[in-house]
Amino acid sequence: MPVILSQHFLPGDRVYLDVEGSLYHYPRQYFSRILPYDRFIYYRPLGRSRQRADSRRYFGHGTLGVPYPDPYRDDHRYVGIVQYEAFPIPVPLRDLQGLYYETGTEHVPMSQSAVRTISEIAYHRILAAAGVAVTGVSLLPNTERLIAMPAPSERGRWPKDVLRTAQHIPEGAGYVPHEGQTVDIYESAALQERARADHQRVLQMIEAEVMRRGGSWFYNNNIDLYATLGADRMLVEAKSLTDAREAVDRMRYGMGQLFDYRVRYRAEVLDAQPVLAFGSPPAEGAGWIGEVLAENGVAFVVADKHGIRPVNEPAAALPIFAA
Repeated sequence: MPVILSQHFLPGDRVYLDVEGSLYHYPRQYFSRILPYDRFIYYRPLGRSRQRADSRRYFGHGTLGVPYPDPYRDDHRYVGIVQYEAFPIPVPLRDLQGLYYETGTEHVPMSQSAVRTISEIAYHRILAAAGVAVTGVSLLPNTERLIAMPAPSERGRWPKDVLRTAQHIPEGAGYVPHEGQTVDIYESAALQERARADHQRVLQMIEAEVMRRGGSWFYNNNIDLYATLGADRMLVEAKSLTDAREAVDRMRYGMGQLFDYRVRYRAEVLDAQPVLAFGSPPAEGAGWIGEVLAENGVAFVVADKHGIRPVNEPAAALPIFAA
């Protein structure tokens, strides 16, 4: 059944670690309302932000992914947004007859509830009022099928973000929104896995080793971790591995991101050693992954129950493994 998701514009208005158009964070009372691959419509409460064109209006729609646990709070979950499209026309709460779109009557929707189910009729009435094609979500790009998609942007027009530091690896996606910028499908896919437990854990392990040796680390909306230890630099892309059989796909995707960021952020990361970090070991029989990465100059590290360990020669030479 379709759902309405309330989404504040300003991060300061948000109680949860959402990333608009990419990730939704929610508490236990909504567990039963958010189901895998449900369709959703965004609603914008006013909050403390200034009045916007989409304030108190429905402003976008899409498809949710599969919910997964918040690694720090048992009573919270995340769900990735695998398809998203902003409405061409934000839709007010009421239609031209004064009836509420959600209820089809003069009865006010349960707007105090951040996640609420709606009928199929209400869902399609809102889409029609927004000027969305009858195909709905079927033709939207999908974060789960990125491999089949073309490159997103032209040379010289790559989106960038400033590098910043923090005391600890940020919870959730660590995303900092910028006025006038929206999360594209590629950025969305990368941000969604940042909130997973094994992704957080492997980055925390690397951060701890960097700090223990007196180094510094940075991150941004694209780069998971960039570390400096004296003259040594590391550009780290972490990959969540919830299914060990997906290791090859994750390796290919991670390599692409590392090569992308080395070009896009050439001035910031200079000649940093690229590092692919898996949140858990790959399946048996995939040991050749380390060799492929080494041939391409990429260090490969893996987190397991004992800690973090190097898997190929470039990784063994990293300063975080120095005696």
